[in-house]
Amino acid sequence: MNVIILEDEQPNIDLLESYMEEYSPDINIIGTFKSKNDIRNWVQNSSRKIDLAFCDIELLDGSVFTFLADGMIDCPIIFTTAYNDFYQEAFDANGIAYLLKPISYRKFASAMDKFIKMFPPDDGKVNWQQLSLLLHRQQKNYKERIVIKTRDELHILNLASTAAILSNAGKLTAVDNKGQEHEFRYKLSDLAEELDPNLFFQINRGEIVNINFIEKIQPYFGDRLSIKIKNYKNTLITSAAITPEFRKWLG
Repeated sequence: MNVIILEDEQPNIDLLESYMEEYSPDINIIGTFKSKNDIRNWVQNSSRKIDLAFCDIELLDGSVFTFLADGMIDCPIIFTTAYNDFYQEAFDANGIAYLLKPISYRKFASAMDKFIKMFPPDDGKVNWQQLSLLLHRQQKNYKERIVIKTRDELHILNLASTAAILSNAGKLTAVDNKGQEHEFRYKLSDLAEELDPNLFFQINRGEIVNINFIEKIQPYFGDRLSIKIKNYKNTLITSAAITPEFRKWLG
């Protein structure tokens, strides 16, 4: 298996090389490159087949996406980066995995397992259209934060620490992990589509809860459920129509 590494920091190159050596003796690193200019010159003058590329997003001379847009690398790419907001660009550029630094061996090995499963040896030509459809089904980028605008500043609220989101008179209120409320403008139906369904559930027309902050659930009249959120003063109530689906989601 011929592998190249696009990475501008030597410690990260050394780490990937050690992981590859541990993972399989069949991995042959045929080149390491710290800039787009280096890899462009090598590709233009080399006829060696590349099976897999490990690719940082920011190289010495800028973003790697401007180079990848030229189509000079047509093999699968495992992106290795400190940035968590380029998932879409990565998977549009033949990406099959997105590893955030610092990279553990477990995550590295998982990405390699995925590559081998998707592209077994001697499996023939890659169908990139089929691969793209598969990746977009598997990798949906869910919203990670909410920007709260106040009179004096912008406040960033991470959704991982957001216990609930409530709608009232056209405005939304985010309840954080301390029970504090933060008003912001957004359409609830749009926001619901952008949240991770493994964490968030819309329990009625105007309220969404985070499963990690549900403290207590009790029966409520009319086939509904009463939900107590950690550190929050008010109790939330599921709608009767939603309750059966909410029970399934909890399970």
